[in-house]
Order: sequence, then C-alpha cells, then structure tokens
Amino acid sequence: MHGSLPVENAGSVPLCLFVEPYGEDFWLEPGEAVTVSSVSDDINVQFAVTVAAELLSVWLYEDGDPHRVVSESQVIDASGTPLKCGHQRHDRRIPGPFLQRVVKPDDSPDTSA
Repeated sequence: MHGSLPVENAGSVPLCLFVEPYGEDFWLEPGEAVTVSSVSDDINVQFAVTVAAELLSVWLYEDGDPHRVVSESQVIDASGTPLKCGHQRHDRRIPGPFLQRVVKPDDSPDTSA
C-alpha cells in the first residue's frame, strides 16, 4: 500500500517544505501544490508533520512506526514532475528555529552517510 501527502501553500509568502530524514528543502510559492510520497509502492507510509512559521517538516514512517523511517521519498508537482532538493531555493533564509543561515543551491545534504 502506498501513501501520499498533498501539500499546498495557501499562504501569501513562500513556504519551506523539509522532507526528512535528509532535510531536503523544497520552496513552495503561494498557491503552489505538491505531493510527498514514498518511492516504493510496496509499503504502507504514514506521515508525521511539524509546522512552524513558513516551514513544514515531514517524516515518512513505514506502518507509522517511528523506528522504521522511510528514506526513499519523492516530491512531485501538480503536473506530475518529480522535484529536486532545493526547488526554488534562490538563496532564501530558512525560517523558524530550524536553521538561521542562508542556504544556497550547492548546499544540498550529503546523502552518502
């Protein structure tokens, strides 16, 4: 069974969507919508969502078990196109208590660990 989480920025300012466990960031303009899902169709995914001002953090868990983190996820735009980490980042400052530094497109997380 495959789970997905639709996310829409209904606000008036850009929204930073973090997809964990790698902290991949996707910047949604007002009115923009995406879908977060597991790459695999073979698992039942449940989501944990944390919200802060202009920031949404999403964790994917297999069967809702926090010890079974789904590490292979995807973010797809409304036209069905998979997005890459840093989507629309443009030297933005990450809001809220998570990071208080400018993040540039070449600062993508190291996924080799």
